[in-house]
Amino acid sequence: MEPNFMKALVFQGPKQFEVKEVPIPQCGEDEMLVRVRFAGVCGTDNRIYQGTKVIAAPRITGHEFSGTIERLGSHVKGYQLGQRVSVYPMLYCGHCYCCREGRTNICANRTTIGYEIDGGFAQYVKIPKRAIECGNVVPIPDNVSDEIAAISEPIAAAYHGMQQAGLRDGETFVIIGAGPIGLFHTQLSRSVDLARRIVIEPIPEKRKMALEMGADLVIDPAAQDAKAVILEQTGGQGADAVIVDVGVTSALEQSLDYVKKGGRVVIFAGMPVGSKITIDPNTIHYKEIILTGSSSSSAVNQAEVFRLLSSGKVSTEGMISGCFPLEEWRTAFEMKANYVGVKTIMDPWA
Repeated sequence: MEPNFMKALVFQGPKQFEVKEVPIPQCGEDEMLVRVRFAGVCGTDNRIYQGTKVIAAPRITGHEFSGTIERLGSHVKGYQLGQRVSVYPMLYCGHCYCCREGRTNICANRTTIGYEIDGGFAQYVKIPKRAIECGNVVPIPDNVSDEIAAISEPIAAAYHGMQQAGLRDGETFVIIGAGPIGLFHTQLSRSVDLARRIVIEPIPEKRKMALEMGADLVIDPAAQDAKAVILEQTGGQGADAVIVDVGVTSALEQSLDYVKKGGRVVIFAGMPVGSKITIDPNTIHYKEIILTGSSSSSAVNQAEVFRLLSSGKVSTEGMISGCFPLEEWRTAFEMKANYVGVKTIMDPWA
């Protein structure tokens, strides 16, 4: 490879990704350059590939990554060369109504590394001034691996979903779906002293993984009456909180039957554009159900996840299902698209 060039996976347009040699980004006085160690593959990366999430091309995608600081602008303080970091990718504006209310995760003017700004599917990534100002460069604890740090962003998103669910000790928590986020929710919920955590999942391998990650009970919705099982487990009351981790409208509709009076339902998974649901509003009205959503997270959440991982309260065993060089991006993307394993990562130096 020529000096001052790096290897990168470049999005050229829908159904067009190419591994290329591109110039290493030049780092300004208010910026830093991170040498990428690992980058996580997200469902959104597949949506970009398919063209269902529209971004400008060409673009280096990849918004989940870990690495070390390679260069530091002279105006950047509080960091050092060689420091291990993960970068929360979303940059909030700081002045819209969401930001003024402290809800930076749903900033009305946000930009994101890997979407509007070149991302981590490369050997190096430049971190812009605004990302540093937002506190998005998060140090990695010594006892957290680079592999796990690379997927800390989706774990942080799952953590925010847990905050939206408002879990408290002694409660029953129902997780619908045992994909990566559902399994993260299963793991993260172990940081709360719950009475029981129940996972609803039709695929046997996923149910097995949920049990390995801390589920007390798994339900096969194709063979069992999920509502009846939950009511039996809770003395007829229903669950305190339910989180919907699959983008299936029927799962959301059914979730209202699983929750008790005064309980909480969180929509975590995005649904296909234009989705509609049919519910009896009296169910929400008379049961006083709190129905809310969960979107993205924050650098603060990512730091909190690192503290949980570092403390040992949350295990990382089994979270990484495969690591591939950039040249094998199709395999990594296909594993994600076909729900194989938990999380897939790429090594741009392999």
